[in-house]
Amino acid sequence: MSGIGIISQEYKNTANLFKNLNDYIILLKKHHFKLQSANKITYQEIITARNYLANILGQIVAQLSDSNGVGEGEQNLSQVPPFFIKRLQEQHKGDISWYKNDLEEVQQGLVGNEPLTEKFIGHLDELCEQLDAETTRLYRKLRRR
Repeated sequence: MSGIGIISQEYKNTANLFKNLNDYIILLKKHHFKLQSANKITYQEIITARNYLANILGQIVAQLSDSNGVGEGEQNLSQVPPFFIKRLQEQHKGDISWYKNDLEEVQQGLVGNEPLTEKFIGHLDELCEQLDAETTRLYRKLRRR
C-alpha cells in the first residue's frame, strides 16, 4: 500500500473509532444526566454502549501496558490505532501507570454496570478529545499529500 493509502486507511479507522466512541459516550451521558431524550434510550442500547466502551478501554489498557507497542497479532484484532496509543503515552509520560489504573477502573465500572461518575465521564471525554486530535492530525497529513 502506498504512503497516502496507509494514511488514508489510518484516518478512516481513527475517524470510525472516534464516531463510535463519541456516539456511545453521548448515549450514556444522556441517560446519566436524565436529559429529555433519555426516555427514548432502551436498556439494550445502554448495555451495548457499556460493552463497546469497556472493550475499547480494555484494548487501550492492554496496548498501553505493552512496552513494545502493539504486537503483530494484536494489531489485526485491535480497533485502536497505534498512533492513538502513542499519543496517549506521550500525554501521560509521567503518570502512565496511574492513567492505566484509572482506565481499568472505568472499564470495570462499565462492565459492572456501576453508575457513571464525574471522574468516569472525565476519562471518557479525554479519550474522545485525544482521538479527535489524532483524527485531525491525520486529516492534515492527508491533505498535505
